[in-house]
Amino acid sequence: MANIQLFYGSSKDFRSLLNQNQVEDNYTPFMELIRQYNVTVRANDTMGNKDAEFSRDKIGNVVIFADDFASVTEHVISNFSNIVLLGHDIENLYIQNPPKRVEYSIRSNFDEDEIVEVTSPYFSPSTTEVTKLYSQLLTGKVIGQNNAKHASCVGLYKAAYHHQKKPTVMMFYGPSGVGKTELAKNISNFYHGKLTRIQFSMMQTEEAFKYVFGDEHARPSMARDLLSRESNIVLIDEFDKVSPSLYNVFYQMFDEGIFEDINYKVDVSSCIFILTSNFNDEETIASTVGLPIYSRIDQKIKFEKLTKEEISTVISNAFKRILSELTLEDQKFISASKLKEHYQENLQIFSNVRMLNSFIENDVYTMLLEQQITVNSSSDE
Repeated sequence: MANIQLFYGSSKDFRSLLNQNQVEDNYTPFMELIRQYNVTVRANDTMGNKDAEFSRDKIGNVVIFADDFASVTEHVISNFSNIVLLGHDIENLYIQNPPKRVEYSIRSNFDEDEIVEVTSPYFSPSTTEVTKLYSQLLTGKVIGQNNAKHASCVGLYKAAYHHQKKPTVMMFYGPSGVGKTELAKNISNFYHGKLTRIQFSMMQTEEAFKYVFGDEHARPSMARDLLSRESNIVLIDEFDKVSPSLYNVFYQMFDEGIFEDINYKVDVSSCIFILTSNFNDEETIASTVGLPIYSRIDQKIKFEKLTKEEISTVISNAFKRILSELTLEDQKFISASKLKEHYQENLQIFSNVRMLNSFIENDVYTMLLEQQITVNSSSDE
């Protein structure tokens, strides 16, 4: 085997690597390699015997995606080196996010000069670029929260200034539906990738424990999600819902920039962790999560309730977006209905931006449906 590339990072960047090496559409998938192994090696009872006499298939390129490991049995992981070595003469082997056992197997069977490590080229902004981000956020999709935007950029600026190799941890706290997650998405877009979002509130304690510490290699895990991240922005949503029994995991991750479970080891030293919560003040944060976690949060950033003027802007933007997706005739119908004016006159009852957008969209399409029902009934008479 002439070349082994161990790639650590997102599928988007892995495909880019394959494209650069002109193998994106010219490779043998891992599942085909397993099939050939079963036919030519196991069928001849030569499994595990490297000196067995059988012909080796010459293969130019073999590509193994991270998701392939989740699709195979435990036997395949345990016998990875046999599957690769026996019955095949592979020129180039590309592997995305190999589990620790697979990596150990490769390093045990191949010389170091045959192995190349490649990682996703995660964007690392300069201080000048962070300053530009702040200007963009002030005029972006997130309405209001200028203090939170400024405080967020202070944390990002500090990380950029020192080129730090230690995670930056920020907590966004305040009422629901005022822009915490949306601001995190905006920051992740600036860092050139989709936001990695981890939601512990969706998991029961046992499920969360397995997600964090690892279980069967085919199960979802935090390590796999972190390995495959597209940007260095990681959102841990509703951190106030995380079980205290899991806090020790975050001590090491936030301090050392390394996260490891039973299957994977991940470098998160350059990550920006954004923890969201519904806490009302810093005293409540400290008393709930405890001083060891509290002291590891670099920025505690408060989000305020939206003002009436800000809610009015949200309503206007929502109608503008929804109407842009309608036909000209339907736009005129909704505009004539005075639905927008009704919302503006009653904006004091709204505080959750996420729910407000949903309410407006539901009302618009309810009116369109009712109009169509009326037209159809008239035509049937």
